[in-house]
Amino acid sequence: MNNKKLIANSMAGMLMSVTAGLIVSCLMVSLYCIEAYADSINLARDYGTATANRYWTGNGGWPASDAIDGDRSTGWLSGSKASSDNPDWLIIDLGSPYVVDSINLLWFEPNGKYAGYTVEYSLYHSVDKNNWTLVGTGTFVDESINELAKSFDLSGQGLRFVKYEVTGGTHWSSIAEIEVLADNSASSVPVPASMLLLGAGLLGLVSIKKKK
Repeated sequence: MNNKKLIANSMAGMLMSVTAGLIVSCLMVSLYCIEAYADSINLARDYGTATANRYWTGNGGWPASDAIDGDRSTGWLSGSKASSDNPDWLIIDLGSPYVVDSINLLWFEPNGKYAGYTVEYSLYHSVDKNNWTLVGTGTFVDESINELAKSFDLSGQGLRFVKYEVTGGTHWSSIAEIEVLADNSASSVPVPASMLLLGAGLLGLVSIKKKK
């Protein structure tokens, strides 16, 4: 009988040791996932989905998804000029609310084909896709190196949706890349919950074993 108790206690101790090791490993993996993005994370590219009211299908297509693929040689192109009465828009859904530090708008590199053409835009963010907050406005000018990129500081604003809206200009509505950047804090990076749940489940098994 004593031998059975010793064996049971020994097994329980081993399970507790293994469980503790797994939990520590999970936490280390979580921390590694956060540290792997030492400076910032592009939430739009890594977690976002993009939709637009329309896009040009010529030359292989220029859909909204190309504006968050991390490749500035691709992008979204509406195939039409916009106006305040008939705007074009592209909306990014991050899937969950995140604490965001900044949003970068990167337009297409100049190619000498449409020098002086413009795109007038407004940038918004939202938590629920119903109430939008204006981040800023601006104008992209083709062939102007200083007008190819815009960065907007959000100072840790919580949001889930980003809307890029074109309301005028002489160019077709377009954007090469939209970056939604967050720092490497735990509030900005999803923790691999499945690993932590595994550790919790093993702790539960140890508890049941001890009761028996």
